[in-house]
Amino acid sequence: MSTILIIDDDEAVRTGVRRLLERIGHEVVEAVDGRDALRIAGETDLDLVVTDVNMPEMDGIEVIMALSQRESSVPIIAISGGGKMPKELLLHSAGLLGAVTTLAKPFELVEIQRAVEDALALRA
Repeated sequence: MSTILIIDDDEAVRTGVRRLLERIGHEVVEAVDGRDALRIAGETDLDLVVTDVNMPEMDGIEVIMALSQRESSVPIIAISGGGKMPKELLLHSAGLLGAVTTLAKPFELVEIQRAVEDALALRA
């Protein structure tokens, strides 16, 4: 069983992804923004982070950069539905900064499941 942190300001996205991941045997921790996520990451041994890119307070790009500065080897999946900037640009930036996979919202649950399995295989 892996411990996965889901960071998204959209409760429906967090809930849907959490339910899927718990159903396939993972422990899931949730954060509503980047600040909350970094606090959790400092207190929890994580195997994977799934982060939205466009969030208030501290966005996913800042989370990816902060985790990289901590020399964290935890793989990161970035997700985005866009916002003020096109989602393609946000996801491309996340990939350049170290996200192992990027997914545009809306995505199918099978896509996030596959991305999680691939990312966890990288860590193994």
